[in-house]
Amino acid sequence: MKEFLYTKGKRKYIFCADSKGAELLYNFVQQAMEDKVPFDFMIIGDKSDAFLEHWYSQQKMGTFLYLSGQWEFIKRLKKLALEAGFSEYEMQINIVGQISKKLVCCECYGVNEFIDDDLHLTCKHCGIVLEVSSHYSRRLEAYLGYTSIS
Repeated sequence: MKEFLYTKGKRKYIFCADSKGAELLYNFVQQAMEDKVPFDFMIIGDKSDAFLEHWYSQQKMGTFLYLSGQWEFIKRLKKLALEAGFSEYEMQINIVGQISKKLVCCECYGVNEFIDDDLHLTCKHCGIVLEVSSHYSRRLEAYLGYTSIS
């Protein structure tokens, strides 16, 4: 994951965090205040998807989005932001804690969960040892697992 940096020169900033990720955004909020740039800072608790969809869709072009929090929270907010029209170039993400990802077996096409640090795992469907590749499918939201030779 790339480093979380403040991006200057944007029309507006939106800072969204869960309770675990809020602290990591305070310096960015301070920078936006010093630059006198409009911003919204929101700790998303039990806000509904409908509220967030509407809020994201009301933003003007040139708005930059920062998301900070645990993996499931980030996945949810990123998905809603992309559906509302944000691009991946208009947001930065900082994940707090472990990242749980999906891996598709090249043998049986079964989906397995893995932690970001895992390099090899055994498919829970067919039992072969898989090597985690860097090939990612946005459609499947999963990485491809190749048969491990070692």
